[in-house]
Amino acid sequence: MRRTVLSLIGRAGITAFAFWWVLRLVDLNSLKGTLASADRFWLLAGVVAFTVAQFGCIARWSLLVPAHPSLTWPFLADSFFVAQFFSMFLPTTIGGDAIRGYDLIKATGEWKQSLASILVDRLVGFVGFLVFALIAWFVFPAARQIPLVRTAFLGYCLLVFVTFAVLGSRRVLNAMLKPFGKIGLGQLQSHAKQFQEALRAYLQHPKRLFAAFGVTVFIEIFAILMFVFVSKALRLPIPLPYFVLIVPIIITLSQIPVSLNGWGIREGATVLFLAPIGIGAAGALSLSLICAAIPLLPGVAGAVLFLLRRQRKVKKAA
Repeated sequence: MRRTVLSLIGRAGITAFAFWWVLRLVDLNSLKGTLASADRFWLLAGVVAFTVAQFGCIARWSLLVPAHPSLTWPFLADSFFVAQFFSMFLPTTIGGDAIRGYDLIKATGEWKQSLASILVDRLVGFVGFLVFALIAWFVFPAARQIPLVRTAFLGYCLLVFVTFAVLGSRRVLNAMLKPFGKIGLGQLQSHAKQFQEALRAYLQHPKRLFAAFGVTVFIEIFAILMFVFVSKALRLPIPLPYFVLIVPIIITLSQIPVSLNGWGIREGATVLFLAPIGIGAAGALSLSLICAAIPLLPGVAGAVLFLLRRQRKVKKAA
């Protein structure tokens, strides 16, 4: 309990410091003016694009979950949106994955395959973003001349490579887990190996993976379109290939569990990445805040679904 409280305090401190750093670069009157003058048509288009991407996420997950009669589309949609609601309040942006995992395990009784489906869902999304970013890297050579973008892009590629090496290679995982066996945590070592085998089992079903990747392409297009539409609402002249390149990096940075739901980190990263192409801090911060606020909408829907879920439990108990 004490460690949890200290962790929350630490993340809150990092969030506050990040916002302090960003706000000192911004004229608040300019920020208010930029937000107030946003074109509502393009903002609505951004909301629609994000909503389409969300349903795409549910479709991709449905291709990866274990085969079980309980895992219908309504069940997965309910779990997904409730998870979005909890992501609004849990310390990290991936906190909602714990809710999805809980729902799957409760429905199927199988923890390895249930959790593996969520992780594979995440990994396919990372691969999709990487493919888009690689295309933009070669299509938009001007971005390669920016040291920050170049370093961040190479770091993102390295992160994806290391993640797949650890999760996919038995040899790498064994080397990492070897110390745990020597200190009496052999059971943890055994569970990790079982979980890796559950992940590797997806390689025996390439059609499912290719289908999930196809849906991912659809998701990434609409996720990037959300940023593009919001930038149009704010009248920010940002080249499309540059968006394709930096959006995966910004989203990944916001998911690092060092702040509260990525707040502050996401805003600081957006300001830093847009500055080299001449976008002022007020415009960049406005873009980040709006793109962070739009995902709160499915969180509200998730709150309603969660309350309905609680009511059903109360009636069942009565």
